Amino acid sequence: MSHRPPNAPRKSTMRSTRTNKTSNTAHNLAGPPSRPPLPRTDRTDAHNTYYAQGYRALNPLMENSEPRPSFSLARTFPHQVRWGAGKKTGSPKTVEPAEKGETQTAPWDREDEVEQAAAAGEDAEWDVGDEAVESETSTQVDRLSQAGRDVEEGENDDTPEVQHRRVDAFRKDGEWAGNVAEEDTVEGDAEDHPFNHWALLRLRFQRPLAEWLGTTIYSFIGISGTLAVQTSSPSSPLTPQSQYWTWGFATMLAIYISGGGSGAFLNPALTILLSVFRGFPARRVPTYILAQILGCFTGALLAFAVYRDGILMLSEDGVLSAETTATAFYTQPKEWMGNGSAFLTELLGTAVVGISILALGDSGNSPPGAGMHAFVIGLLITTATMALGQGTGGCFNPARDLGPRLATMVVGYNRGMWSARDWWWIWGAWGATVTGALLGGFVYDVCVFKGGESPVNYSWRRWKVEGLKEEKVWTERLGMRRKTKDLQKRLEEGAVEKE
Repeated sequence: MSHRPPNAPRKSTMRSTRTNKTSNTAHNLAGPPSRPPLPRTDRTDAHNTYYAQGYRALNPLMENSEPRPSFSLARTFPHQVRWGAGKKTGSPKTVEPAEKGETQTAPWDREDEVEQAAAAGEDAEWDVGDEAVESETSTQVDRLSQAGRDVEEGENDDTPEVQHRRVDAFRKDGEWAGNVAEEDTVEGDAEDHPFNHWALLRLRFQRPLAEWLGTTIYSFIGISGTLAVQTSSPSSPLTPQSQYWTWGFATMLAIYISGGGSGAFLNPALTILLSVFRGFPARRVPTYILAQILGCFTGALLAFAVYRDGILMLSEDGVLSAETTATAFYTQPKEWMGNGSAFLTELLGTAVVGISILALGDSGNSPPGAGMHAFVIGLLITTATMALGQGTGGCFNPARDLGPRLATMVVGYNRGMWSARDWWWIWGAWGATVTGALLGGFVYDVCVFKGGESPVNYSWRRWKVEGLKEEKVWTERLGMRRKTKDLQKRLEEGAVEKE
């Protein structure tokens, strides 16, 4: 009987996933492949998108290595820790040094992972992520003649400046606890940073610009579809059903266009909904709403420019009247529909849209696959307008009414549209839709959602505690030391829990 030595452990070279060499370089409108992603390297990202060599170094603004919550209708919503500004995370001076005799944590050994990436022919680029040590960075700038060695005086005057970066750890009392890491960085030449001032400006205002662009496309395509139906001849194959589909696909295209830049909310009612029930920053809500109104305004002007001749053909003596084609731009209940029914229609329709949006963005529910959110939301808008848009025009979006209404006033329609149906644009297009979205969010969170970021899932006692924390933060910012100490004492003693 022969004794064979045990087989050595086999190392995966990941060749089976790299047999198709063109899969990462081909331009595919269907999006990234659905297979499990490879380790992130210079040539790939989490979606296996191909990057040419050196692209990341020349385009540092293309991505942010620091993980941040991103609200977008094109994906599931992030889970936020809300209502507790008193507890800071990631702040400096919070690293506790290890006591003597205490077991030190072994460093993370990534050798196997690096070997796997090397076997694939790539150099790994790893992110520390949220597990990074909380520390404070101090930078020392030293002018060196040449990195790594001494040179004679007077040589290499154009040598770049070498920055010595030291990451320090501090105790809670502010005492220095030692160095965490040290590294040298060299500033690159201006040629290595090919971005102009507009690129930096766009980076700063990316969210409102993307929201404006997405809403412009949304309103331009949607209003153009409605005008195509109204200005067509009776023998045309276009029907009211065509405009319902147009609004749905317009929503889908807008989300695909601006979903990665701003989240593509496109709707003030949904923006307020996500701020109240999912923690979207309230400070961004006014900016988003303004961008959405301006986008719908711009899209309506573009649609009027395209269909101007057809609109004038239907008008009497070339006079633009609200009774002819104005309702193609904004919404207004039909004459046979009462105000109460119109309000209820918009309220329930927006509630259905709000419930569906929260369900699609809930990772604990049944969200669609990657890249499918926009398509499903487009079908949602088509369905809602088909079912509930006959009497009111299917607003469900305050910006979709106000922006085009302003555009019609600019191009010459009479101003009677503002007071029509007892100022419908205030109590219907805004009041009913915002109320409906909040109602839908409340109903969904009561029945389905389990996350702690929803105010529905907070107890009244927790509300009081978090209210005291928020009050303490503001009193501290305003320099009210005595009030801050009193609030801190109440929180430490648990006075709220005893009430």
